[in-house]
Amino acid sequence: MNLLLIRHAHAEPLAGEGMTDPERALTQRGRDQCKQLATTLHRLAVPLGTVVTSPLVRARQTVEEILAHWPGAPPPVQTCEDLAPEGKIKKLARFLRMLELQDQVTLVGHMPDLAEFCGWMLGERKAGVHFAKAGAAYIESPVGPGEGHGKLLWLVTPTWYDVV
Repeated sequence: MNLLLIRHAHAEPLAGEGMTDPERALTQRGRDQCKQLATTLHRLAVPLGTVVTSPLVRARQTVEEILAHWPGAPPPVQTCEDLAPEGKIKKLARFLRMLELQDQVTLVGHMPDLAEFCGWMLGERKAGVHFAKAGAAYIESPVGPGEGHGKLLWLVTPTWYDVV
């Protein structure tokens, strides 16, 4: 199972009385980042496979915006609580193993949890991988999710989308 990891796009700051972190929505800048990301991934023939998202609004909206600009039939989308901040890596890995016949899975989540999952897949949870907002990484894993089971093929920021 190969994994495309995406950090949610640019979202509203946590401000205003009554607003909670899970309710933060994407900004117009974030929506534009999603469009650029979808266009670039499609142009480079990077498949999405099944998309798994955090339940938080900004992550779900990132998925919605990417799929709004994805040509063809949209892939299946699932929500996983363990992609939310402070989710458990091993529970996320178990969730992914339930998708056992998938060759490709896209995860949309948050920092620092997404970086820790990436490091765990590479064999070092504290690897110091940093995802920019709307940044993406591609991990090849012939044996599926597990500690040290992945190889990082690339890690990019939104600036890269303008260059390619």
